[in-house]
Formats: sequence, structure tokens, C-alpha cells
Amino acid sequence: MKDDNTNPPYDFGERITGWHNLLGWGEDNESVAPYVPTPMNVVKKMLEIAEAGPGDTIIDLGCGDGRILMMAVEEFGVDHAIGYELNNHLVETALNKIYDKDLKGKIEVNRSNFMEADLSQATVITLYLTTTGNAKLRPKFIAELQKGTRIVSHDFPIIKWVTTTENNEPLRIGTHKIFSYRVPEAYTTEIKVDEKKIPPWERIKKLVDRL
Repeated sequence: MKDDNTNPPYDFGERITGWHNLLGWGEDNESVAPYVPTPMNVVKKMLEIAEAGPGDTIIDLGCGDGRILMMAVEEFGVDHAIGYELNNHLVETALNKIYDKDLKGKIEVNRSNFMEADLSQATVITLYLTTTGNAKLRPKFIAELQKGTRIVSHDFPIIKWVTTTENNEPLRIGTHKIFSYRVPEAYTTEIKVDEKKIPPWERIKKLVDRL
């Protein structure tokens, strides 16, 4: 994800990460979404929630300029950070920063399709995709992620999965939301609904349906 003080890509086309198109963002596969960097305070909070640290391998799906990967290594001390990104400009930006910081042995950035990548080594997964994109990743997560893997998503939930937070609510930082999950509890735990939050008409309908 792009540094706030980094020169922007040369044109709008360069700003398209490609992940949203790949994952079917919008009404059809021609739809795309512009690259939007995660603010650094949100990056830090995502890593804190994931309890990232020594012994962890973090994989960022759609890593942009690599900001999550670099903070994970430099400030949280993770053993290994791996990113997947389709945008050439962003990959080049990330690799240049990694080289300048002498982090080549700790961080790996791949210009490849993360849907075809092996995620089994991850202990932490970070996301900033879309709700549709997250839904398409669910089967892959279930099939590949090891027990105890933490998943943290910026702004978009993994529908039908249970978060690690109380009442299945996201953590809010200003206008930003962070959804956190743990494998396999995220998809084996029943979602609990707070009856007080159900509209009165819906509660009445449920009572009638039981008769």
C-alpha cells in the first residue's frame, strides 16, 4: 500500500491494482477499483489486533507498496512477510523500498495471482479487498490455512464468518473498520444475534412463524 510521501503512479490506469477486477468487483469482471492505501495508523492497529510478532509469517493479499509487510517486520518483528500484487508500479515501489531498507531476506513481493498461491505457511493474513473478493477467498482459506491463523480485513467483512470481537462487531478507527478472524473458529462458530438489535416487526414475524 502506497506511502503517503511517495510520488503517485503516472496515470489513473497505473492506480488500478487489478485485484478488484480479478475478484469480480462490481457488476461484472470488467469492473475495477482504484488503489487506495491503508493509513499507517490503521496498518498498525491491524497488526496489533492480529498479535503479529516473532515466529509469524504474514501474507498480505494485494500488498500495494508493501507498507503492511515492512511495518510487520520492522516494528512487530515477524519472521517473514510475503505480499502479492498485480500492479507493476506498486510492485516496483515496494521492491525499491525493501531494497533501500535492506529487508530482502525478510520480505518477499510477488507479482502474481494470490488465488493460485499456497497460503498454508501463513500465520497472519491481511486484506483490503472488497466484500465480494473476501467471499471468493473463503473456500481457499478453509482449505489451506492452518489452525490458529489470524485474518485481519480493512473495511470489508468476510460474510458469514464470526469475528474475534464482541457481538461480531468490527473495531472502528474514525471512518475505518477492522474485521478480525481466527481459523477455524471464524467458520465453525455459530453467529449469535443480539435480539435487541432485531427490528420489532422482524421479532413479531419470527414469533408468528413459530405458531
